[in-house]
Amino acid sequence: MIGAIAEKEFRDNLTSKRFFVVFGFLLAVVVLSLILVKLDLYGMYMPGGDDEAPKVYHVLWGVNYLIGSVGGIFALALGFDAVTKEKENRTMNVLMGHPVFRDQVILGKILGGAITLAVSVLITALIMTGLLLWIGVTIDSYARMVMYFLVMYLYFMVFFTMGVAFSAHSSSSGSALMYALVAFLILTTLTLPVAELVAYGVAGPRPQEPEELRAYYEEMERIFSSENVTPEDMAKMEDIQKKMEVLQEEYSQKIEEWSKKYWKTIEYVQIISPEYDFDQVSEYVLNPEKGSEDWFVYYDRDFDEEEPPSYSLSESLSFVKKELGMMVAYLVLWTVIAYLGFVRAEIR
Repeated sequence: MIGAIAEKEFRDNLTSKRFFVVFGFLLAVVVLSLILVKLDLYGMYMPGGDDEAPKVYHVLWGVNYLIGSVGGIFALALGFDAVTKEKENRTMNVLMGHPVFRDQVILGKILGGAITLAVSVLITALIMTGLLLWIGVTIDSYARMVMYFLVMYLYFMVFFTMGVAFSAHSSSSGSALMYALVAFLILTTLTLPVAELVAYGVAGPRPQEPEELRAYYEEMERIFSSENVTPEDMAKMEDIQKKMEVLQEEYSQKIEEWSKKYWKTIEYVQIISPEYDFDQVSEYVLNPEKGSEDWFVYYDRDFDEEEPPSYSLSESLSFVKKELGMMVAYLVLWTVIAYLGFVRAEIR
């Protein structure tokens, strides 16, 4: 019975105008974004030139943000009326009149939506891969691309089940949509400012440059601007330079400690945002050179003698296990809420 309900839900989704409009908009955003990337990169990587072809993570860095925003809304649009539309169309009573359990109904609806999203992600993956090859992007690892689209699917499922959960607890589709959009906006837009406030409270104000160090700078400037520099001035400058080096090292250490505490706090607070989790996991999955502390370490290929290390896919995933775990936890949470809301609801 779950399979029959899932099949009906899948068929209803594919034949609905809303699905084609929202999914078409998502594909249009992806296609136009990649075409713009093609135009931007044309002057940077001329055919036959000596420049290295762009990597996948260079191209998808900006596109990924749009997928996170538009894709989340697309998934919500599939799930916000999964239950309420049956109530409004008076088909729920007909469905419950058959020998079927409530848990089979809600699980069938979730399964049908999951299949719809799987087909949608597959189509998106084929189009994106084709466009990336057309742009001339070097795809070093197709395994990483497959993992990226699996993460995209998990992200879509989080917001789809959230929509179903609100649908199961609402009396109308309008109410479910309103609640779902408010939750979506809270999880995607408010987490960063809240994280910054919390980080400022935990790490405190940014350390200020010591007054003594500023005084030494002014003294050095005064000596340099003097027309007659005496040997005593030179000796004084050497002494000041030694003291400045000590103070500068202490100040740099304080800045480093403060920065780590500040950004780590932001990371721990923002992890509650599925969009942030998707962005972080995608970045690590697509970029084999990104390590766990790359938010603080910068590699410049023109100046660094050593190339940044390259990590395997399993190592890259280990760097974002908290974010992956959070997305899975959201998926389970919303599914359980939808399940409990439907099996306990009073259906009239």
